[in-house]
Amino acid sequence: MWIRFNFALDFINQNIMRKFSILSILLLAVNFAFSQIGGLSGSKLASYCVDIVDQKKIEFEPSFYYVHSAEYWNNNGKHEHIYPNSDSVINVSGMMFRFTYGLLSNLEVGISVPVNLSKSYFGARYVILEKKNFGVAAIAGFQMPMGDGIFSKHLHTEENTVQAGIGGVVSVSSGENFSVDFNAQYDRFLKEPVSTKTNTYAVSADAGYYVFNHTFQLIGSLYYEYNQMEGKYQDLLLFSPGFTLETGKNFIVVMSVPFDIYGHLTNHGVGFSFALTLTFE
Repeated sequence: MWIRFNFALDFINQNIMRKFSILSILLLAVNFAFSQIGGLSGSKLASYCVDIVDQKKIEFEPSFYYVHSAEYWNNNGKHEHIYPNSDSVINVSGMMFRFTYGLLSNLEVGISVPVNLSKSYFGARYVILEKKNFGVAAIAGFQMPMGDGIFSKHLHTEENTVQAGIGGVVSVSSGENFSVDFNAQYDRFLKEPVSTKTNTYAVSADAGYYVFNHTFQLIGSLYYEYNQMEGKYQDLLLFSPGFTLETGKNFIVVMSVPFDIYGHLTNHGVGFSFALTLTFE
């Protein structure tokens, strides 16, 4: 669910880059990457869980996102207006689609794409260990630019360069209603872009509690991303409250309100995300 909010913040940061040289590099914030590992199912918001789509079933998730940003954090972590006129703001909205397939009893594969098909996010998750109250899984994937504009074949930027990532998932539960998912990811551009951004590290933790006979899950999510560059860095800490509503066996409603808490050289945004998760035999 998180990657759609990342895509929106991609767009915002691209506009900021054109306006301010201090933001000459793009941060995939809240990715969710934020992450380049997309196309995977999840039971909460920013973090993947160990559970995967059942074998020979497919999960389809259309989602809508909205992001508002009027300020950014400078190199000292202080707020500044994006535009000299404080009345000017950036609002971005859009849609994402996710398709996930249960290939094996312990392996799922999938893809996420924005509605304009500018990028595709491929991912796979392999369950290493799954017990009643504890599980471990490995994830991997890559982001493939598909093109939505004019690009130079010899100029590598974040918009036209492939980025690959690997990561790990740990899920812990207590009783029937409470669970926590922890994720750690590492992403890298296969060719260094002109922004000098190279490595991205991300960690996240989602806690969820079910009420109303296991149909309504209250969720709190924390996400942190660190981007390594030459002589400087970007980072972002984000919190997102939200919920899932399981109205049927194969139908889930997901809503969240992500907002940035602290960062360096990135925008300060708040957003809204809504998704419908459908499972088919």
